[in-house]
Amino acid sequence: MGADTSTCSSSSRWGFRWFSVGATTIQLLLFVFLMGRTECWRPSASNPAPGPTSTNIPNAGWMHRMRLDANYDVYWSINESEVTFEVQVRTLGYLVFGLSPSGHIQDADLIVGWVHNGRPRFQDRHGLANGGSSLDPQQDYDLIGAHENETHTVMRFRRKLVTCDDKDLNITVSTSWMMYAYSASDPLSDADISFSNNPHGSKPVYLMHRSQFADDELPSDVKVWDLRNYQVSVPENEDTLHWCRIFKLPPLDRKHHMIRYEPVFTAGSQPFVHHMNVYECVGDPSVFEVLAATEGSRCYQPSMPPLFFNCNNVVVAWTAGSEGFTFPSEAGYPMNRAGGAKFFMLETHYDNPNLQSGIVDHSGLRLFYTSQLRHHDAGVLSVGIDPNWKHIVPPGQRRVVSEAHCVADCTQQALPSRGINVFAVNQHTHLLGRQVQLRHIRGDKELPALVDDTNYDVHYQEYRQFQKPVNVLPGDHLISQCTYNSESRSTITLGGLSTREETCLAYLLYWPRVDLSLCYSLPSLATILHSLGIQELHPGSDPVRIKSPPELADQTVEERLITFDWDKNFHTFQEATRRGAFRPLCWGKTQALIDGSTAPDYYAPNITQPLPEADPSVCAPRGTLPPRPANVAKTPHRKNVNGGVSGNVQRNRTATTTHAPATVPALTTTTTTTSRSASITTGRPSLAAESSSGQLNHNGQVASVWGQGVSLNHEKAAAAPLPPSSVVIETPLNDVIHLHNHSAATQETTASQELSSRRASVMQNSSESTYPRLGSFTIILIALCCTYNSVWASSSCGRSSSSRRRSSL
Repeated sequence: MGADTSTCSSSSRWGFRWFSVGATTIQLLLFVFLMGRTECWRPSASNPAPGPTSTNIPNAGWMHRMRLDANYDVYWSINESEVTFEVQVRTLGYLVFGLSPSGHIQDADLIVGWVHNGRPRFQDRHGLANGGSSLDPQQDYDLIGAHENETHTVMRFRRKLVTCDDKDLNITVSTSWMMYAYSASDPLSDADISFSNNPHGSKPVYLMHRSQFADDELPSDVKVWDLRNYQVSVPENEDTLHWCRIFKLPPLDRKHHMIRYEPVFTAGSQPFVHHMNVYECVGDPSVFEVLAATEGSRCYQPSMPPLFFNCNNVVVAWTAGSEGFTFPSEAGYPMNRAGGAKFFMLETHYDNPNLQSGIVDHSGLRLFYTSQLRHHDAGVLSVGIDPNWKHIVPPGQRRVVSEAHCVADCTQQALPSRGINVFAVNQHTHLLGRQVQLRHIRGDKELPALVDDTNYDVHYQEYRQFQKPVNVLPGDHLISQCTYNSESRSTITLGGLSTREETCLAYLLYWPRVDLSLCYSLPSLATILHSLGIQELHPGSDPVRIKSPPELADQTVEERLITFDWDKNFHTFQEATRRGAFRPLCWGKTQALIDGSTAPDYYAPNITQPLPEADPSVCAPRGTLPPRPANVAKTPHRKNVNGGVSGNVQRNRTATTTHAPATVPALTTTTTTTSRSASITTGRPSLAAESSSGQLNHNGQVASVWGQGVSLNHEKAAAAPLPPSSVVIETPLNDVIHLHNHSAATQETTASQELSSRRASVMQNSSESTYPRLGSFTIILIALCCTYNSVWASSSCGRSSSSRRRSSL
């Protein structure tokens, strides 16, 4: 019996060991086999990969929108950290959307997207010097939803304002360009993606600051007043013409508010209209009645009627590139107020640099006004450099800075105790302007600038409307600062009214309206002479001649300007003009509060508390990205919910899901029901919703997606048909699932790298497998093997243990 027991025990023990090893081997082989099947599985057009599919995405109450061409509309909303876009394009092929600092494809931050067999494809790319594009190693755009109907492709996506990717453009308050293109068909490979071979273009835009929508609903009683020129012949022998015409206010029985204005052009004349301003006029009404019956005359000429110079207070300032302006709901410009102006002057600046002939113009401005009064009367304040030869821009320089000061003494006299609230600003230069700022000084402390555009474009001078008005108090000092590039000029450029001359102006729209029209400054004569190395002039000389120093004696000031060695002396000149004395000019609606011709010299304020330096944790500007910390330099990185990067993440770490933060405040919905045919927005194409399983692709691959239903972005949410604009929003716009698996790969991934990527991807996402049935089948088989092993071992070796217990007894 002992032998039997021993034999049983031995055989059972060895049988158990053999089966344990064998079962484990079988399990591993089976698991590897199944994993190999997973790796080798290739999605195709007939067998698409599970990609983003339909979920309900509420309609967004967009903050901004822009029509790039007749077939391409863009909507967007911004908060403190990210921006959400939606593009609606009349095409069933692919679309391109991008952002650029210059409007050129070679430096553009691009996305390319299309919908194939109901599945969206989406790529984060960047433009190349040859006009093509390449896939970004780091995918920073998140696809929220995409859909296609009989006529349109619609995509909604978002990104961080600063992505810390040198292939992306940081979104700031500076001017940027929207790039766009669209094709009639889906691409079959990278070679098919083209920008210039399809309908394409670009438009400048202030992504952070943009006027309210021009097609918003107007009050029922809105009236229109056109101030237009009549048969103005633009000279063919002059490059600049300023034309002034007087208009009488339409008969109004009570006070009204102007709430919008827009330009009106004669066909073909728009390129020649540089700016148009409307001024209030004060003076003898009977004389203005006579002037209003005329077609106008040249401005600022001896032949100009003297009363024209009584039109000083700016009402409207339109500059090239602007689509007009819509006032915010709380303010409007007062018309027919008690004691207000009855006559207005339209000043039009025509620019004809190529001296073209036969230009006859009827352009002007259209004003919209209503008797439904807003809460505040709005005003316009001009801050800038008085147009004068003392404003000098030296030639051949990459960076020349000019500053105009609105001094504290002026604001102290003119502003109420609670100050004014600036809700929009338009900065204006001529052809050399490259950067503009409107700085804000309070005492010895510099506050955040109202405008700070490091990418200013002279052909796009639109008003920037702030999300929240900026309070300017009595005693505040404002500086309109313009930076010019004069490398294209071989001679000096002087301040003046023509386009060839230069200017530096800021138009501030504000409420409540006060008796302050313009706040200018100009370098003093002593400052200009000092900057040119001139010590003394001959008194009473004509032309003005230099007395000392001896080496300059008897030269005229004009000769000194022409012969000055700017390359050698530029920095001395720049320092002298910025730190030297200036004369302020501060005008109310009817009189000078500070007269520059008699005022004492002023100097720039002494700022002891400058603006704090940029947070070093924020990425450097494009092209100057700081190196990655050593401890994460060779470690796959993972994006967290807030867009940051967490280091030392294990490659096989299980991906987790989380709800992303909403990008649009207070956007919620009471219904998520999507109709079969749902309108995106009023007047936009309807989208037929398609049913789907709602599965997400979150394998994080960045290989080619041609013929696959997979999104390239590693953090894509489910694509969705977009609901009608009538949906009431009450749940966060972006309350959608994201997988944060941000591995870096390139389009040139080799076959072996692709297999490794797929293996790592499946391992990373094992808890939320892209292939749930396959994963469940594997787990079931392993569980059955383990169960069988346990049952077999316990039954077999249980008998031997019983025998041993009986033997011992």
